Amino acid sequence: MKRTWMKLMTAVFGCLAFSAAAQTPEENLLHATFKVFNKDSCATGFLMSDMSPAATPTNVILITANHVLKKATGDSILLVCRIQDGDGTWKRFDHKVIIRNGTNELWAAHPAQDIAVLRCTLPPDAKFFALPRTAIASEASAQAAGLTVGSRLFYFGYPARVEANAAAFPLLREAIVTAYPLFPVARYPTPFMTAPTFAGDSGAPIAMRQSNTSIPLVVGLVVSRTHKNDTFSNDDWTIEFKRDLSLGSFVQAEYIQETLNLLNRAAQP
Repeated sequence: MKRTWMKLMTAVFGCLAFSAAAQTPEENLLHATFKVFNKDSCATGFLMSDMSPAATPTNVILITANHVLKKATGDSILLVCRIQDGDGTWKRFDHKVIIRNGTNELWAAHPAQDIAVLRCTLPPDAKFFALPRTAIASEASAQAAGLTVGSRLFYFGYPARVEANAAAFPLLREAIVTAYPLFPVARYPTPFMTAPTFAGDSGAPIAMRQSNTSIPLVVGLVVSRTHKNDTFSNDDWTIEFKRDLSLGSFVQAEYIQETLNLLNRAAQP
């Protein structure tokens, strides 16, 4: 009974390992977002509660872009966790997460979209908030929330690997949905948004604020940026450079739901 009650509370409020749910959607998404680091791949990921029967509060599911894990070399990544001292000081803590067993990839990847999900265990003193699965939008809940062209979104990430401070908190930015239409998601899986995105932002959660709750609604994750190739030249030299168009794209969260289902099926005997 005790385990059942804990699972119910975790499903409603997210992982209880973080001392308490924050007061705003922005703070809750902040505490769910972390840097994913490997010498050959550095990006962003976010956490969801692991609701499998044997899971403990430090068992979570890491959600990120599939290319982030694919490009990572070796058998592990570092999840840059955060801890808090008794005096309230925040500090970074690089936590090793195994992603491969030999040549066997331990994450589940969507067959068509750039999404990966991986079960992992965080250190017991890590401070974090793991989102409940209900915070990951389905196609129906995204439509019900009014996601459309002009919708204002917010996201946390690590643009060009930049961290907010020495404790490795992510940076908050805002976006506006630029594309139309967005549904059905099978036809429009990766809409544009007006927002600057950079290397290091891949896997960042894109969210809407929901009324009457401090839990954000994650409507997708960052997968790409858009730039224009320009060339300056004369008889002696040529310079090529990429001009950022302040356009990013996100893969819709319905595909995160599908990838989570793949992970759950893989875990079944």
